Amino acid sequence: MKSNDILQREIQEALKFEPLLHAAEIGVIVKEGVVTLMGNVDMLVKKAEALHAAKKIKGVAAIVDEIKVVLEKGSSTSDQEIASQIVTKFKENQIVPQNTVNITVEKGSVTAEGIVPWNFQREIALELIRNQRGVREVINNIKLKREVYDQVEKELLEKALQRHWAFDVDEIDIEVAGATVQLSGTVGSIFQKEEAERIAYKTPGVISVINHLKVNLEQPYLC
Repeated sequence: MKSNDILQREIQEALKFEPLLHAAEIGVIVKEGVVTLMGNVDMLVKKAEALHAAKKIKGVAAIVDEIKVVLEKGSSTSDQEIASQIVTKFKENQIVPQNTVNITVEKGSVTAEGIVPWNFQREIALELIRNQRGVREVINNIKLKREVYDQVEKELLEKALQRHWAFDVDEIDIEVAGATVQLSGTVGSIFQKEEAERIAYKTPGVISVINHLKVNLEQPYLC
């Protein structure tokens, strides 16, 4: 296992390497694989980028997010402007089905509701919102609903994980109940845990994924 100092330095270097975060002052505290990120950023997308960068570092077992979105003085955007600009983004995009996602904005906090067929469409909708200047927080209430299958084919998911270079499939257990997939076992990083969930959502018929994968820092890290 890496020492706290080495892991802290690697995370700091990873944050500085990201173009969006060059000027961001994000503090990093590490204790036995548990990483705390803290500081202020002026856009929610920068917070998301910092978390994503840290998750990819070998040796990170968990992340405590204490990053706050603090807008610069005089640069605040009204809720009306935020809502209007997000609606325009939804109309212009060609991936999220039109008129499937509704938003409400209150003091920079955006709640997204609706139903889409695929998880990647939900992720893109949330990314469009996070990228909007003035947004401090996103609350995700978007649900999935797609074509009904008699049974999710477990074998399809197993093969998808086998094809992916990041996984040792012998360490991952898959259970299927109706349209719900449960993942358990161990992976070598938070990145792998989240990637396994994304792959599971791509399986035809899946509308819910229960992710019980645990990060084992002693396990080979393939990413």
